[in-house]
Amino acid sequence: MAKRYDVIVVGAGPAGCMAAKTAGENGLSVALLEMKTKIPVVRRTCTQMLLPMNEDYLGERTSFNGKNGHVCFLRNGLSFNYTGPYQNIYAFEIYSLGGNNLKFGEASVRRKMGDQGRISIATDKGLLIKDLLKQATDNGVEVFPGTTVTDVKKEGDAVKVISDKKTFQGTFVIAADGANSRIVQRLGLNKDRTYYSTMSVIESYMKGLHLPAKGTVYYICAEVNGAPTLCALIPRAYEGEYNVVFITLNPKVDLMKFAHFIMKESKLAHWFKGVDLKVQLSAVGNMYTTILDPFKDNVLLVGDTIWCQESENLGALLSGGKAAIAVKIALLEGKPNREGVATYLDWWKQAFVDRYPRDLIMKNYILGAVMTNEDMDYLFSLLNEVMPASILPYTLPAHLGEAVGKVVPIIQKDRPDILAKLGRMAQEPPEQILAPHIDQSMANR
Repeated sequence: MAKRYDVIVVGAGPAGCMAAKTAGENGLSVALLEMKTKIPVVRRTCTQMLLPMNEDYLGERTSFNGKNGHVCFLRNGLSFNYTGPYQNIYAFEIYSLGGNNLKFGEASVRRKMGDQGRISIATDKGLLIKDLLKQATDNGVEVFPGTTVTDVKKEGDAVKVISDKKTFQGTFVIAADGANSRIVQRLGLNKDRTYYSTMSVIESYMKGLHLPAKGTVYYICAEVNGAPTLCALIPRAYEGEYNVVFITLNPKVDLMKFAHFIMKESKLAHWFKGVDLKVQLSAVGNMYTTILDPFKDNVLLVGDTIWCQESENLGALLSGGKAAIAVKIALLEGKPNREGVATYLDWWKQAFVDRYPRDLIMKNYILGAVMTNEDMDYLFSLLNEVMPASILPYTLPAHLGEAVGKVVPIIQKDRPDILAKLGRMAQEPPEQILAPHIDQSMANR
């Protein structure tokens, strides 16, 4: 008879590794399945940040002790150790192609506050996963690399996880297999989600950039053939290195051509002088509304499986740990069902569904779908104040909206057309704004 596990975790990214590690620490029998043979090797684009470090996120405050590498979710009591290098990030700035910028914090000021001034930390995601895997195996978790899950089926009081190698059996499953989750598809949960578009990304690690300030994340926001497109420059964990990421919501945009323009021809090309583009990673992901009920047939969904894009690594880690604790409670109380994992479902509803508008994450991407590059340059030129230091996608729109509100009379007088476009962003759902790009996308639904 096949071994029956208390919980089977599918996917060994941050969410899955944290779920497995937490479940193992609490005495559960755990199988961790991952399609990659070399689990810590990062194969797709990721900003590799832990954020936010200076404000609430999902009802949690996070602490990081750089002396011993201890990361703690203070309100939930979950923690893990990260032994790799890191860099503090103090501010976030968004630039137009014309060189005007929006400032969310100022690195030179916040650096004087030490660790209290950081809004995020840059980590090495591969080493983070390696650390979590070790903590998981030290607590008895059985790891199965090179295992591709093809289906999940609820049969009686067990869930069967079918892979290309063997079938696993467990009381619960924690699905952490990413934004293009096969498990979510097999459960039929994409049918109830709104599809926005397909995001395409390429990424390069660069040294020797000539940027205005250290410890700052930079976005260059653009419109390319009517499509929202951007370049993100994000500090890596290693001194002087950056993740340079090019993103579009229309797969027909030539990202290599856009990258060449930004680095060689734009007004910000001097940032890249002497630096070449070498693509290390890429990604293609479908953008959906979040899943409101992350549970079906004894499968709990965590991390990117329930978000429409990067859940931010802290969100992935927190949701994985919370799901594992809920499974432990369910088994302790003899309730191997929805009622048993209510702590996870209640947390998700209160911390996310009831707190953030469902389409808020897309507000950070659609500027280039409603405005031209000249529009954005004009708007950014008016917003000269330093806004609150933040890099959390769920609070940035509010800060920006408050700043725009102060200059509405000027915009109304000089550029009423831009005010109308801002009204579109506030009033129209993102899927309506992005409709011209949906036909260009390749949704795997």
